[in-house]
This record gives sequence, structure tokens and C-alpha cells, in this order.
Amino acid sequence: MQIDIHKIAKLIEIVSKSDVSEINLKQGEEELKITREKAVAQSVQTVISAPVAAPVVQAAPAAAAPAPAPAAAPAAPDAAKLMKSPMVGTFYRSASPTAAPFVEEGASVKEGDTLCIIEAMKMMNQIQADRSGVIKKILVENGSAVEFDQPLFEFE
Repeated sequence: MQIDIHKIAKLIEIVSKSDVSEINLKQGEEELKITREKAVAQSVQTVISAPVAAPVVQAAPAAAAPAPAPAAAPAAPDAAKLMKSPMVGTFYRSASPTAAPFVEEGASVKEGDTLCIIEAMKMMNQIQADRSGVIKKILVENGSAVEFDQPLFEFE
């Protein structure tokens, strides 16, 4: 059997767009079998959707319980005083586990001073102060994952 790759690609496309789950072609001793597994995709959907539903049910009672929490909300820092993460990665306060942190709360820094390191894709990126001032609060724990635009430091 002369097998044309374009014809095989067309058969695969037909199988993927239809309800057909399998095509068998046999000519002499040569055989071509194209199979699509529907059951696997459905079971994956079930596995994925089950954990999503559980937290929603549990989150409803938990959301009703902390009514006093909005009282603490006014203490949120001014967005202009925050220095945010320029990337996604892992936050480190020092150059190595045994080294002293780059900055502590209450430290005066100048624009361009290194405040932390964010590891992204095995690259260590030194994050420098975007302004001069005093570090009022460090908002992230050492070794924590950070998201893009997540507040890292609060300045006075």
C-alpha cells in the first residue's frame, strides 16, 4: 500500500471532527489504524470539574463567617507607596540562604538599590528600588511565589 501523508492527515482530521472513534484500513499485509479516545477526555473533564465544584460549596459558608474583616480593610496601603513585582517567579530576600537580606523593614534605600531577587525560569533577577525612601513593610515571605504586579514592598 502506498501511503500518502496528506491522505493520512486528512483522515485524522475527519476522525477528529466526527463521532467516528476509529478507522482501520488494510491492504495486503499493511494496515493503518487511526483511533480517537473519547472516554479519556470525558473522564478528564469529570476529574477537573469535581475539585472546582467542592471549593465553591465550602467557600459560601466561609464567606459569610468573616463579617468583621471589612473593619481592617481601611488599613490598606496607598497604591502609590507600593513597589510591585515586574514578573512572575519566586521571591528571595537575599542572594543566598546564608546571606543577609538585601533590605529590612525601616531601611532607607535609594533608587537603584537591590531590594530582592526574583527567580524566573532558573534566572536570578535582581529587583531594584524604583524610588528612594524608607521600606515601611515587606509584603512577601521569603521563598514565596509572586505574580506579576503583586505588591512586594510598601514605602513610607
